[in-house]
Amino acid sequence: MGKRKQIVALLAGVLLLAGVAGTFAWLSVTGVLVNEFGFGSVAPSVDEKLNGNVKSDVTITNKGSAPAYLRAAVDIYWQDQDGARLWDEPVEGTDYAIVWGNVSNASTTGSASSWVRSADGFYYWTSPVAPLDKTGVLIKGVSEKKADGKNLVVDISTQAIQSTPDDAVTEAWNCTVKDGVLVPPHGGA
Repeated sequence: MGKRKQIVALLAGVLLLAGVAGTFAWLSVTGVLVNEFGFGSVAPSVDEKLNGNVKSDVTITNKGSAPAYLRAAVDIYWQDQDGARLWDEPVEGTDYAIVWGNVSNASTTGSASSWVRSADGFYYWTSPVAPLDKTGVLIKGVSEKKADGKNLVVDISTQAIQSTPDDAVTEAWNCTVKDGVLVPPHGGA
């Protein structure tokens, strides 16, 4: 092999070695990016104050990790001393007094951050609730006018659904979202 071929082979080897070293340096400096995806959770929780036979300041907290739309059902009924539900229905004004928070009918509202009563029996909070945040007051206070052998029960059941994408609440609850405001189904109550 001639001297010229040896020099060319040596230069090619040096260039190859420099290319490999440069590639290794580039890869070791840029590092590895790991994308981690987690599932968001929604966990509604009823917050209320109880003082004797008065329930007050009822709000709903999102104890999950994702913003959520919240709705609640309020069931008021009599219970006997053994905890069994009774058939006769308590009458508002006669058997109990209730003061609602800022609640309006679905057909008369379109505002954010308010409670709306819909014809489907649910009360909807119209804005997404951030994780660990809460709604406004649904019930300011409810008190029983004592009845012999019966106890008044005010049962508040809650449901939550992740606020994004909007299709989730549309498919699950038949609601729509208009300019960031939840519009409950079935018009007004």
